[in-house]
Amino acid sequence: MWNGFKIKKFVFAERDAFIVYPKCKANGRMLLKTEYMDAFPAFDIAMLEKGYHLIHITHQTRWAPDWETDIMADFVRYCATELEVSERCVLEGMSAGGMQAARFAELYPELTAVMYLDAPVLNLLSQAGLGEHKSDVVESRWREFVATYGFSRSTLINFRKSPIDKMEPLIENNIPVIMLYGNADSVVVYEENGKVLEDYYKENGGIIKVISRSMCGHHPHGLDDPEIIVNFVEEHFEK
Repeated sequence: MWNGFKIKKFVFAERDAFIVYPKCKANGRMLLKTEYMDAFPAFDIAMLEKGYHLIHITHQTRWAPDWETDIMADFVRYCATELEVSERCVLEGMSAGGMQAARFAELYPELTAVMYLDAPVLNLLSQAGLGEHKSDVVESRWREFVATYGFSRSTLINFRKSPIDKMEPLIENNIPVIMLYGNADSVVVYEENGKVLEDYYKENGGIIKVISRSMCGHHPHGLDDPEIIVNFVEEHFEK
C-alpha cells in the first residue's frame, strides 16, 4: 500500500517503477510524478481521490538527459496501454523533478496535458553556481552534473539544454503551468529558474499561475491544502 492506496511495483527498462491506483472509479487520466515519489504527497493523494492513477519511474540521474527523458516517455506510453487511459498526463515536478517535467514537456508535448512545478530547477548553469545568485548546494550539484554529462567547467558554460533554453515548445503546444516557489529559497534561486519561465509565459500569452510562499525556503513543497493546484489542473487539462 502507498498512503492507503494499492500500489504495483515492477521493473521497467532496468528501473524501479510504480503505479498507484485510485480507490474510486478511475477517470482515464494519469499523474506522472517525475522525482521524489514519497515526498510531500498531499497533491498526489488529492489527485488519486479524483480518480487519477499516480505513476512514477526512478532515474539513474535526476538531471534530465535525453536518454532518461526518452525512457520516461516509453514508461508513460506503457502505463497508458496497461491502464487503458489517455497518454496525455499531468506532470508534477518538484525541485530537480521540475527540470525533468519541463524537459519531458519540451520533447514530448503530445504526452503532456498540464504541468505542476514546485520550486523547479530550470537552469543548470544557475545550479552550478554560474548565475548572479549563489545556490547553497553548488559543490554537491556540480559532482552530479559531471557524472551525468561529463562536464568540465568550460563546457558547462556552453550547455543549452536547460528548460529555460527551450521554452518555445511549451507555448506552441499550449501547455498550462501552475508553479509554486518559496521567496526565501536559497537552494533553487527563483529569479534564475522559475521566474524566467514565468516571464516568458506572460510575455507570450501562455497560461500560467504562480504562487509565492512567503518566508519559505526550498522546503516544504506543496500546500497543506492542495485544492488550488488540483482545481487548476482539472480546469486546464483539456485546454
